[in-house]
Amino acid sequence: MTEEIDRIAQIFNGSVIFLTGATGLVGKSLIEKLLRLTEVKKIYILIRSKKGKSPTERIKDLFNNPLFHKLLNKKPEAIEKCIPIRGDVSLPMLGISEVDRQKIIEEADFIIHSAATVRFDDSLKYAVTVNTRGTKFVLELAEECKKLKLFVHVSTAYAFPNNTDGITYEKEYPPPADPHEVLSSINWLNDDILNEDLTKRLLGNIPNTYTFSKGLSEALVYEKVGKIPLIICRPAIIIPAFKDPVPGWTNNLQGPSGLFVGAGKGVIRTVYMDTSCYANFSPIDCTVSAIMVFSWYHLTTNNPNYIYNLCIPQKDLQISWEEIFATAKDVIHNDCPFNLMLWYPEGTITKSRLYNKINTILFQLLPALILDLILLIAGQKPQFWSIQNRILNGMKMYEFYTIRKWDFETTQIEKIREVLNTTEKDHYQLEDKEKDVRKYLKHCILYLRRHYFKETDDMLPAARRNMKIMYCLDKLVKFIFIGLAFYYIFYKTIFQRI
Repeated sequence: MTEEIDRIAQIFNGSVIFLTGATGLVGKSLIEKLLRLTEVKKIYILIRSKKGKSPTERIKDLFNNPLFHKLLNKKPEAIEKCIPIRGDVSLPMLGISEVDRQKIIEEADFIIHSAATVRFDDSLKYAVTVNTRGTKFVLELAEECKKLKLFVHVSTAYAFPNNTDGITYEKEYPPPADPHEVLSSINWLNDDILNEDLTKRLLGNIPNTYTFSKGLSEALVYEKVGKIPLIICRPAIIIPAFKDPVPGWTNNLQGPSGLFVGAGKGVIRTVYMDTSCYANFSPIDCTVSAIMVFSWYHLTTNNPNYIYNLCIPQKDLQISWEEIFATAKDVIHNDCPFNLMLWYPEGTITKSRLYNKINTILFQLLPALILDLILLIAGQKPQFWSIQNRILNGMKMYEFYTIRKWDFETTQIEKIREVLNTTEKDHYQLEDKEKDVRKYLKHCILYLRRHYFKETDDMLPAARRNMKIMYCLDKLVKFIFIGLAFYYIFYKTIFQRI
């Protein structure tokens, strides 16, 4: 049987792509998939020097990541197609030299703008400088390009979080402020002036500077509709790879991955969350597949809609936070626990803020304080209190997203995946018939064990033994604590009075 043609790959074959955000989660995965599945001519990568390494050296380091092993086994020469463009989205005009700028203007067929600072606690000035002003400069460059086929802006499904009906549709939304006025004022406002109180007043009902700056960025893209060919892709929470090319692959410990690690090592004991709310995620391999498929579809049809929500359709999978955590707990307890644990991984998920605070004090902060005192007595530097504070600050920033329900229109992705042929469905997976969440989470935990904590699979039997020991120790401590409490309450207080 003859294999059907990959039409998505065809639109990228022989093309020159200018990519921002190459060292980030989306950027890395895009480079890998473009090089492995298509015959792109070259990829110009906007990249800065960092930690004494030149852009060329950083690109070489990029390919040492496990993500690229499959690609390099198939196409070892692929790295030669990646050409560094020295620059930085935080700099005026992206910090690109005139020579490099002319290269892009003359040659670029596609511009994919995925660069962003995704930290929720960035200062307002920095978030706007990178995410909003950076987008403005990339758009201005795109307008000058002579061969541009498509400008792809990677946004977020949470850019407009306060819709009155609770649904984010695939349409334009008014920005939280005028992006040009914000950009004008941000040039003369320093971080001292933009203190916490002023920042909160400027953000209004927007939860953080990341969301605020991404909303402004989209407004700048809207202005270019009809002037340059473009699409906006709005991914939901991006999570580790589903299967391609490495099951469970991720670039960082942000989001659910960090939560699973913290809970799995016994560091996180309580989470403030409405467990009945369902989550919407987008595995990174499905995210970049959708970006490529959306690009193909937009260029080969007369589709008037240029905004695509990149989320799992609710008819495919609707899973609550409670189900996710229960499944992850089962995987960590029974299949692949971590070798190094602070305590037996167990805790509470609650939507009561008071109960969560009590649990935090008793089971996270108090143990951290005791451990730091032990370290001080032993002449070591205390560290657990500061670790817990970082964890608590990080979790606080995610509360806005975990205590409410989120709904996203997915008309485009549902329609587009129906017109893909067998080859395209295999290369660019936008649907999973199995829906095996447990299997997926097991791959995620195994990847984190192997590549982040260097815990090889032959160490799993020892990890399972450690889990049993920690379980017994946890029960023993709880028994002693309850026994002492019982003794004090009933013997000291009641029996002595009698």
